[in-house]
Amino acid sequence: MMGGAYMTPAAASFETASRALVEGFEPDAVALARFLAGEGREVTIAGRGLATDDVRALADLGVRIRECANLDADPGEHDEAFLDVWTPEVATRVRRLRASGCRVRCLADLVLERARIPTIGVTGTAGKTTTATLVAALLRQTGADVRLGTARASNLWPTAELLPPPPDGFLVVELTSSHLCFMTTSPTVAVITSFWPDHIELHGSLARYRAAKETIVRHQTGADAAVVNADDADATAIGRLSPGRLFSFSAKGEVERGAFRAGDRIVLRDAGEDEMVPLPGGLDEPRLLALLAGAAATVAVGRRPSELDELPQPPFRARVVGHRGATELVDDGLATTPAKTAATLRGLPDASVVLVAGGEQQIDGRAVHASPDELALLEQACIEVSRAARLVVCFGSAADRLTPMLQPERCLVVETLDQAIDAAGRALRPADSALVVSPMFPVLQEHRERIASALTALAAGQARVTP
Repeated sequence: MMGGAYMTPAAASFETASRALVEGFEPDAVALARFLAGEGREVTIAGRGLATDDVRALADLGVRIRECANLDADPGEHDEAFLDVWTPEVATRVRRLRASGCRVRCLADLVLERARIPTIGVTGTAGKTTTATLVAALLRQTGADVRLGTARASNLWPTAELLPPPPDGFLVVELTSSHLCFMTTSPTVAVITSFWPDHIELHGSLARYRAAKETIVRHQTGADAAVVNADDADATAIGRLSPGRLFSFSAKGEVERGAFRAGDRIVLRDAGEDEMVPLPGGLDEPRLLALLAGAAATVAVGRRPSELDELPQPPFRARVVGHRGATELVDDGLATTPAKTAATLRGLPDASVVLVAGGEQQIDGRAVHASPDELALLEQACIEVSRAARLVVCFGSAADRLTPMLQPERCLVVETLDQAIDAAGRALRPADSALVVSPMFPVLQEHRERIASALTALAAGQARVTP
């Protein structure tokens, strides 16, 4: 049903741009620079540190290499610049590049621009990776060929291996606000899972954060489709900006087109025709919504899965990795915002959780969770934490913000995440329902990757539990 991706006149006019900047020395940046150089571009690759062997090898292709580059001070003169996904929209280099007439974009924009097959992009304040994973799995159940990027930081972001894009099948990608703020291309199917204030420090204001999210539908055509969370008014409002067809998903009521829960079944609906599929058991609210979003996306592309069992679960997202007696050990390491932690704790018994929370208060000198809207969400999350947690083990610089907002007698402060998990394991009691590692604040990926192994060791009895 879905046609291939399109190219707007504006996008087409830049395809012959001669001077291109690629930011960073990450593998994706190296592959992108090689791809652009192969098209005959005059490419500069610039990174903060020293060039690796892979970067230096680009010199053989005529790529200019800038080591220890300060792009904020001197971004150079370029027709287009492909910025790293971690680059804040408020960075000085973004302003200077745009002021010079340079088209500021990112790898994801190029991947979608070049695609000639249906592209499904997933965005939202939460639920992106789980939804993208389920969209791909459900489409594969129908026999479709699906391509995804290799996960970076455990996310399904567009990666350089998708250049050039595959010639057939479907392309499924996760798009963050840090992608979308540098994009002028929208996917043929745009999925919006949720919207609330987040990452304001990267965009400068809530309005700019929302504008970034809206990019996922802004450049669609009437032949495209938006899939929205009917239970989230803001997500629905973003989807309605699309000139294409509107599909919805809901856990609370019926939708005109898309997917919704009806008792122990999921209804797939389009053009007045319903198909009932059994609902898998044991789904919490976030996973139920992700499954409904994935199912609605399959309806939007004209493919309906016949079953929803044995679906994959991405790591670091409220995943039970083991037990200590009857106590669940939960890796929720990707929950670096208060609302995500609150969602994980919701439904757990009062004073039954040992929670590990904390992380960093700043990213590149910019305070996180600091806008009035984000502070309100942090306060609400702390109310949920105070209800569910018997003990909160706080770590990192964020402990200074968390402990005054919680009950001091229920808090224990340590320096590192590893120390926090160890202390939480030692504090467990047989009656506790769960030990949950859910930071609420940013943590390094290398630290996040140690959570599951630490909890697995705890399940194996390699840590002492208080009688």
